[in-house]
Amino acid sequence: MQQLEMLEKTELLFCITCKETKPVEDFNRDVSRGERRHYRSNKCRSCGKARNVEYYATNKEYRARKRKRAKANNAHAKVFDAIKKGKLTRKPCEVCGDEKAVAHHDDYAKPLEVRWLCQSHHRQWHVDNGEALNAFIVKHWTPPQEAAQ
Repeated sequence: MQQLEMLEKTELLFCITCKETKPVEDFNRDVSRGERRHYRSNKCRSCGKARNVEYYATNKEYRARKRKRAKANNAHAKVFDAIKKGKLTRKPCEVCGDEKAVAHHDDYAKPLEVRWLCQSHHRQWHVDNGEALNAFIVKHWTPPQEAAQ
């Protein structure tokens, strides 16, 4: 009899969004909450779902830009990892020989094929040639005068 009573007791939690007290099962697990009771979110599932629907509806452009930049970010991460593992070594600028050079991708689909350019020559390369292949076109970039005519 005592065991049955223990099973019937459900702990209740308070949702900070809808201000209702609901059973623990209505809250998602959230291990980032540390030692708090039950490791549960402070929003009930229905409020969390409503927030996600609203977020995805209002941030479509941001998510699209993020997806387009994914190739570039992936290529930069692969170069960083290759340098860290010793598969790729930093070299001086191909134009002026400056030791502080950055990896420039002509094609983001080939992440480890890079040319080493200092910051000023890297900027100049993009002014002369535009974005790399398979790249997200930056809206504030304007094409060179020759290409526009």
